[in-house]
Amino acid sequence: MLIMVASYIAYSTGIPAQVQSVTVPKKDLVDVLIKCLRLRLQDSGRAKNNIIFSIIPVVPATSGQKQVAVSAINLAFYTSDPETSRLSSIYFLPYTNFSSRSGIIITPDVWLAHNRWNLNGDLRNTKSTIDTYGVGGNTPSSDKDLVDYRYTRIYLNASYRLWGPLNAGMGYALDYYHHVNDEAQSGYPSVFAVYEKGTGPMTTAMGLSFNFLIDQRKNSINPSGGFYGAVTYRINPPFLPNDLKWSNMYVDMRKYISLTGSRRSILACRALYWGTYGETPYLNLPGTMLDASGRTGRGYTYGRYRGKQMLYGETEWRFDLSQNGLWSGVLFFNVQSYTNPHSSQFDYLLPAAGTGLRLKFNKRNDMNITIDIGVGLNSINWYLNLGEFF
Repeated sequence: MLIMVASYIAYSTGIPAQVQSVTVPKKDLVDVLIKCLRLRLQDSGRAKNNIIFSIIPVVPATSGQKQVAVSAINLAFYTSDPETSRLSSIYFLPYTNFSSRSGIIITPDVWLAHNRWNLNGDLRNTKSTIDTYGVGGNTPSSDKDLVDYRYTRIYLNASYRLWGPLNAGMGYALDYYHHVNDEAQSGYPSVFAVYEKGTGPMTTAMGLSFNFLIDQRKNSINPSGGFYGAVTYRINPPFLPNDLKWSNMYVDMRKYISLTGSRRSILACRALYWGTYGETPYLNLPGTMLDASGRTGRGYTYGRYRGKQMLYGETEWRFDLSQNGLWSGVLFFNVQSYTNPHSSQFDYLLPAAGTGLRLKFNKRNDMNITIDIGVGLNSINWYLNLGEFF
């Protein structure tokens, strides 16, 4: 951690986001560097513009992915009066390991004036490798197989506020997998090839989504309270270029409870259902860390479990370690389950638990550098991220 802190570059300008009232002034990593480098920059000098800019040359990574970043960048801003609008943000994540993995990921989440419109999406173009283990919650490690592929994703959604906190809208979704290569390390046919759907050298899925959204969080980067609920139903109609007939339903619910005490303490809870129906391509199946945020299942490696339907739950306690908010910690517990391919039942529970350390990266938008360690069934993994897991 000390090496990472000493090697990164951070620049921050912006208006203060709402935080809890405390007697001790808030401090972040930028303040530490300003003091160490003896720069003459005060808080008032960091708050001249409406954009909060954070950059760190370490991409979100896990012990399973082993990828190196060009940088991880977050832009946070308000499109109108901060008192009446939510904080918008855009993540830019270029990464590479200089061999089998490289790409660029852009995830905007923008609230327009008075929160009437929400515009969000997921844009990525990647060259990837992933270990596959088959389908269901009882897939042995001995069935591990490596699959190489290139992937283009374009998800764009727009929703309009109907009444109160409820937004509704539509979206466009494209998944294009090409140059897919099954290395069949565990022998042929591999568990990937046995699935048969979407396991060829190229698969295209293009669909329309219908979205419902309730977001009562003031700051989605590091919520201190409120409720978030998103429901998305996606269809891939025959009049669009689709190789297979399938659809999916995605339901994500989160609640943040502020606990009383002299220091910031938050109880965060999440429940997720992700179901696919029809001839779902293998690489589109629900799975560990394959959700919209890519952050489910701490304790297990990326893509360790998959199934046609997924149930997921997680609880995390977030607490300050220092009164100035520079250091904080978390304790978490999660459980995931997938339908058995033969019975379509959720036959196995896959629990995990762990802890993590937080370093305040930017107090203007409450951005943290997060490092966690999680322990699952016959599994232990570490995770480095910019921003909270949910």
